[in-house]
Amino acid sequence: MAEDLPGPPGSGSRDDRPGGPPTDRPDDSTRPIEPGPAYGPPDASQQPRGYGPPTADPRYAQQYGYGQPGYGYPPAPQTEAMATAALVVAIVGFFVCFPVGGIVALILADNAIRNIEASGGRLTGLEQAQAARIIAIVELVLAAIIVLLIVIAGAIAVSVSGGTDEPVQPVPTVPGIVGAARLR
Repeated sequence: MAEDLPGPPGSGSRDDRPGGPPTDRPDDSTRPIEPGPAYGPPDASQQPRGYGPPTADPRYAQQYGYGQPGYGYPPAPQTEAMATAALVVAIVGFFVCFPVGGIVALILADNAIRNIEASGGRLTGLEQAQAARIIAIVELVLAAIIVLLIVIAGAIAVSVSGGTDEPVQPVPTVPGIVGAARLR
């Protein structure tokens, strides 16, 4: 019967526990053991009405942390910075470094379009990148036309002058100050 008593394993009685009440009462074995006071909030039967933590509706439950769903507005899609840079370089390229700006803008616009399509709607700026691509292509076509016109003008100038086969005639000297200096 000593083994039926609660206590640490291997102890025969409650007397072995320090600070425990003596177990000399004869009615101890027949009475059920009542649990001690529990820690934490009391259950609903012990709690007065209107007090305690509010019950949360599970439909509105949210996790803590930044960017969790259900908290505030959803994040707005961001504009791809490379698309903006491509548009700026394409426009400025007409006035500074004429053909080089078009090449750089075309490369930036192609990379921006690739990044925007791969983002799945998280990035915007596709219109900017396409506009930069069009401006860069127009700039490169204009640069090619200008170079072609310069080459054609140079070829025409060489053919009109007769080429370099004719010998150069010496320039006749005019008697004057230089001629007078020789006469003395």
